[in-house]
Amino acid sequence: MQASLLPVEPAAATGVQWGTAYRPAQAGLRIGGDFYGSHRLADGGSVFFLGDVSGKGVEAAVFTGQLRQCLQALHRVETQPGRLLKLLNDALLETTQAHGQGRFATMVLGVARPHRDGGLTLTLAGGGHLPPLVLRESGDVEVVPLRGMLIGVVPDPRIGEVTVQLAPGETCLLYSDGVTEARGGRRGAEQFGAERLLNALAGCHRMPAPALAERVEQVTCDWLAHGDHDDIAVLALRATGPAGRAPRHLHAVPDAAGTNRTREPSA
Repeated sequence: MQASLLPVEPAAATGVQWGTAYRPAQAGLRIGGDFYGSHRLADGGSVFFLGDVSGKGVEAAVFTGQLRQCLQALHRVETQPGRLLKLLNDALLETTQAHGQGRFATMVLGVARPHRDGGLTLTLAGGGHLPPLVLRESGDVEVVPLRGMLIGVVPDPRIGEVTVQLAPGETCLLYSDGVTEARGGRRGAEQFGAERLLNALAGCHRMPAPALAERVEQVTCDWLAHGDHDDIAVLALRATGPAGRAPRHLHAVPDAAGTNRTREPSA
């Protein structure tokens, strides 16, 4: 049962390199209330998503399973992100009201469409979740102005939408509040916060998507210093370039001491 409720790795897609990281709050269970994934579309694009349901542990994981099943069915009849999120909202309302659960979810859902030059167009819809980040080729980290209401709470919620263009080698990062709300520091009570996350991403724009997701998880866990935490989930997608592969490179990643650490060439 636990295996069936674990997040499913994104499906391989033309022009996209995926990176994921996942750490549940209850490590012994290996499952939790955060989720991510993707589905290929017939036109060559991909639906992708990352979200967080209310609660923790087995009950939250079961709810994420229901939500993922709904998405698997609904993306076959609707691929426009805003409308797809509203259909998902209707399905969750029916489920939670029928069972008296009162659960809800936050979520970012998008569609990635590849360009001939190796770039990507991302159409993003937001349902009460933290805004995505974009790592530009210049090294700048941009906060995507995406807003919206919680999913599964009210009929016809306000869903935010935005379109983002990724040039080859640029990356979009989705993450759960287990990252920004991780508590640590000297007294163990200070939140990691959005500013520390942005600082941790400085100089990481050339990293492959899997390494970037791993870095976000690592700096979050370093901040926690083995303390209690919420579920942590990260999904990165990188435009791979016209050859379908990200460029090979050497890149330096700032370590905790503020010095640079050179890594081996990566695809």
